[in-house]
Amino acid sequence: MAGADRISALPEETMVSILSLLPIADAVRTSVLSHSWRHLWTLLPGFHADLSPRSGPIRRPENVDRILSSLRGPIRHFSLNCSLLGSQPLYLQHFLDLIFQKEGLCILSLQCSGLLVRVQLPYFYSLENIDLSWIIISLPSDFCGFKQLTSLKLHRVDISQQDIQSLIDGSKKLTSIQLCIRHYKQPLSLTFNCPLLRYLRFNFRDEDVQGRIVSAPCIESTHVTACTVRYIPRLEDLVSVGAASLKFIADIAHVSHLSLNFCLLMIIVEFDCTNFLLCTTKNAISIKSTSF
Repeated sequence: MAGADRISALPEETMVSILSLLPIADAVRTSVLSHSWRHLWTLLPGFHADLSPRSGPIRRPENVDRILSSLRGPIRHFSLNCSLLGSQPLYLQHFLDLIFQKEGLCILSLQCSGLLVRVQLPYFYSLENIDLSWIIISLPSDFCGFKQLTSLKLHRVDISQQDIQSLIDGSKKLTSIQLCIRHYKQPLSLTFNCPLLRYLRFNFRDEDVQGRIVSAPCIESTHVTACTVRYIPRLEDLVSVGAASLKFIADIAHVSHLSLNFCLLMIIVEFDCTNFLLCTTKNAISIKSTSF
């Protein structure tokens, strides 16, 4: 009992920090400990929710909704595995709108596990880190960039040419960009003008994907990938992917570290471009191959 009294005597900020280390379900359960703990969890700055078949007690979207609605302060971080939202996709948009009303979001992670749920991303002015996968997103009509954004990771995300270019151009503090875009409606051609960018990962999924580095004076490491051969069976498509990839690499000849996936290396070797690659990247400290 004395131990419990000492914990309860800690400053409220310290107690909230301790609660933030617990899974959200356990943090909510502390409300039964005493009167002073009853509403303490509602001051949490954010949480991770797992809406997957093997998740724990917070696997229903209604429970996530209740927790988000109960949090009293700004929500600084929100992480969601939403593989169970297939039958209730509108919940995800509701969650984002609710977080936007509370303001202050810095870190957003949404992993939708192949569902491709459609949402409009609110204008989170304080957002610093975005990590999205298997989702269809659009941006507000008045969007002009996340001014505090430093890290952008989009994996199997469906987004329009205009929106992704606006996202890159308007977020001048970006230091890390990782893109694997699903874009089947029309060719995708992106330019990168990022004064603080240090790491770039770009995937040439097919012959309709193009990338060009306009300015990235701080870039140090780049990972360039092409989709597997089974996705681009035609010879002319292989040529297009190889040409686009090499042109992209030529724009970043000054990088210190370059990674190429195995499929892209196969294309480079097949079309006898090995010497071009070595001459272009002669300043690189390391060049390595990856399987993905």
